[in-house]
Amino acid sequence: MSIKCKECDMEFHTQGAADLHSSIFHKEEVEKKPEKKTAKKARKKPTLSPDGKPQDFQKWIARMERKKPLGYGIGDKVSMNQLKKDLSSYKLTIEERLSGRAPFYVKESKEEIDERIYVLESSAFRISWKECKPFEKNKALAKAKKERWYITSPRINTIDFIKKKKE
Repeated sequence: MSIKCKECDMEFHTQGAADLHSSIFHKEEVEKKPEKKTAKKARKKPTLSPDGKPQDFQKWIARMERKKPLGYGIGDKVSMNQLKKDLSSYKLTIEERLSGRAPFYVKESKEEIDERIYVLESSAFRISWKECKPFEKNKALAKAKKERWYITSPRINTIDFIKKKKE
């Protein structure tokens, strides 16, 4: 028993082979409705730039603000976790550059009326930063903003670098 294709005169021994042939070579094209593309949601801008600072300047300033200075004294012991909490606006910078869990000791703490300078050392690193009231004379800001303390970017050096610099 052989089955002939009506369109191309080919012969097949089984009905399944004839059906397969017609479905592949003589397929009736059905008009497909174009699929409606869903509108893509606008991407949110990343909240942090590559250096760890928020892209919105006001938010960045707000993260640097403190109601009062840290108040470290010379000889105080500061753990790595406490340091990350106190300098939370620079957390990414600190986590990238610092390693280990050795505690830091305050080597220098200069306190003036509107400015404080801190230098902390561990067995491997030295960190220094300044806290100040930079907007105290700015008339455009509200009084609450003028009286806030702001932390500058911490400077992180390895002890090896400091020893080479002294030589």
